[in-house]
Order: sequence, then C-alpha cells, then structure tokens
Amino acid sequence: MNYSFNLTTPVNGLRFCSVDTKSNFKPAIITASFALPLNENAAVNALLPGLMKRTCKKHPTLTEMNKHLASLYGAMVSAGVAKDGESQILTLRVTALEDRFSLSDEKISEAAADLLLDLIFDPNFVDGRFTEEDVEREKRLMIEQIESELNDKRYYALKRCTQIMCENEVYALSRTGEIEDIKKIDCEAVTKAWKNMLETATVYIGVTGSMNAAPIEKKFTEKFSTVDRSKLAPLHTEFITAANEIRKIREELPVKQGKLVMGMRAGMVDDEDNYLAIKVMCDIFGGGVYSKLFNNVREKMSLCYYCSAGFNRSKGLIMIQSGIENENEQKATDAILKEFEDMKQGNFSDKDLESSIKALTNLSLVNDTPEGIDRWYSGQMLDRDVITPESYAEQISKVTREQVIAAAQNVTLDTVYMLAGTAAADEEE
Repeated sequence: MNYSFNLTTPVNGLRFCSVDTKSNFKPAIITASFALPLNENAAVNALLPGLMKRTCKKHPTLTEMNKHLASLYGAMVSAGVAKDGESQILTLRVTALEDRFSLSDEKISEAAADLLLDLIFDPNFVDGRFTEEDVEREKRLMIEQIESELNDKRYYALKRCTQIMCENEVYALSRTGEIEDIKKIDCEAVTKAWKNMLETATVYIGVTGSMNAAPIEKKFTEKFSTVDRSKLAPLHTEFITAANEIRKIREELPVKQGKLVMGMRAGMVDDEDNYLAIKVMCDIFGGGVYSKLFNNVREKMSLCYYCSAGFNRSKGLIMIQSGIENENEQKATDAILKEFEDMKQGNFSDKDLESSIKALTNLSLVNDTPEGIDRWYSGQMLDRDVITPESYAEQISKVTREQVIAAAQNVTLDTVYMLAGTAAADEEE
C-alpha cells in the first residue's frame, strides 16, 4: 500500500517526516533520531538514549514514568544506538494508541509528542546535570549489553572481521564505544554530550500514523528553535573503492562451531553509487534460500551450517558469514569464492534474477506494520533524497542482468577472518 508522506526542514539540520497510514493501524509512532560523527565520544553518546528514555523532570522516577505511560493508554518508550556509515545514530521512540481510539477524544499523539520532548529537552537533572546514580546505572546496563553481544560468537566474528578490515578507518569504532571507555564516564561528561547532541546533531523527527501531524511538527519546531544550531557537526563516511591486498586472520576461542567471515569492498565512491545493482547482485549471491551460497555451498556441498552475504550500503561493504567445522575452512573459502567468481562471469540464471527481484520488492515487511514504515523512513535520515518503498521497488525491478554482472566485477576481496573453535568447546549458540 502506498502511504503518503510529507517531508519538511523547519529548523536547521532537522528533517520532519510525517507518514499518513490512512487509519490502517492501531498504534502510532513518533521517532526522534540524532546523528553525530562516530568518534572518540561514541561511548558517552551511547549512554544518552537509555538515560533519556527512563525518566525526565516531570516524571523523575520509573514508577511515575510508568504511571504516565499507562495514562496514555499503555504507551511505550524505546531507545537505541546504531551506526550508519561513520555516523552514530541515537534514537528515542514513543509508540502510542491512535487518537481515534481514545475514550474521550484525547489527543494521544500530541501527549506522546509532549512526553518525547520532555525526555529530550528536560532530563531528570539535579544541579544542572545527570545524577551519578542514573549515570552509573546506565553504564552498568550498557556494559552488560556489550558483554551479551560478545557472547554471541556469530556477532563477535562479524565485528572482529569488520574491525580488522577497517582498522585504519573510523568505521572500525564500535557504535557503543568500548567497555573501558564506558567505565571512565562521569556525570559532567554525559551532560556535556547531551548539550552537544542538541546543538550539533543532524535530527530526524518521524510521525507515523493517521493523526494530524501539524501540531506535532509545530511543537518540535518551537522547541528546537530555542537551541543554537548554527554549528552542526559535519557527517562524512570514507569509502574505500578497492582492496589493495587480501588479509587473512585466524583466531581461536573455546567454541564448537567455527565462524568464517569474508569482507569485500563493493567498489562504491559513496552510498548512492550503483547501490541498486549491488543490492540485487549480493542478494542473488547470498541473500535468501534461492541464493547461490544457500543452494550450493550450504545445501549441495554441505560445507556450512549457515552461509549468507549482506550488503552494507552506508559503507560500501559486502560481508559473507558462515558457520563451519574447522577442517572445512579452506574448502568453504574456496567454494564461496568460486560462487562469487560465477557471479562475475554471469553464471546465474534468469530465474535467479527474478527470484531475487521478487524477494527485494516484497514490501509486506515494510507496509504491513507501523514499525516497518517507521524503520523505512527513519532509515533514510542521512540520505540525500527520501523515497517511498514503492519507488524503491520500481527501481529495483529495472535492474538488468548486465548491471548485476558489472556490479560483481567491481567487487574486491579484502579480508578473510576465521574464528576457529578449540577441541574442548562448549559453545552456547
């Protein structure tokens, strides 16, 4: 379904995007995302969404916050930290019931917007700063999150390969910073980071639902207009078009299953460069159950427990992940590279191309939920142009076999990383 959207820039460095979902859903979503350069401040920046989402000056305890959310028909607040190219994205999101379901014609959406503004602009400060108790709690939670991610060895292997591959690039930095950096953070540093975020971040405000978005836009415009936003932080991602050499790294951990990760450079000069053809090419290669990696390396050759390829448009990378037995390391590596060589030679069928385009133009995961719609538009906050899912599908449908082959021929292998399991492994997959 083609939902209409409206995009404005009411304040310097702020995009306001409203999507009219035509009364198809019960929940509505208001999202605020802040993009900052990924740098040595990653750890302190990463604490901000969690700190802001739990309390504010009007609702200074978790109990009071939960009571207020209950009064908004069970509204929910969520927060997240992501990496988009060499930018760090901090997000706060309020999900609430659509206005039309209120019992007394309350404007739930406007109340939800007021809450989001309170969380952003009026934190639970004491003496003009975040409290030590709140900061220490958030540091503990962030460290626990990082440790849990590192216990996922599939995630760990992907992260290690990316770090090695991009060791001289900003992209090697973690979206959350490192544990040692988090431990050093104090209240003053977090408060300074909060002020810097409001003044220098590129901001996206998204409203998804059938409510009247105009009053919400006015609220955010008025609030952000009180902030000096004359010195926005420049956002830039370095693209390496080709690998100079192939790096091979092997590490060991006490795990049962080996993890083989291969990093490739897609040959892009920026995030717009030929990305549609690369997207289709990567999908045919390793995107789904119809892909060459799944059908040949995993199913026919039985060399991997899983084997897939993902395209990172924001950095111009293609990452291949597979779970293998240690003794199959070379066989799996050779088989994966053989399948990619076939892509370069055009050794894939018209049915392969059709299956990929059909999968990539299936918009149900986007259009069937307000969360999917919100993710679609907020995910474009740093793009030059914002497009609808239908426009994207139309462009994908026009990608030709020749364009796919040309895209594959422009890719170079950069890094091969093997996380080998030791004999006494007892891994929790």
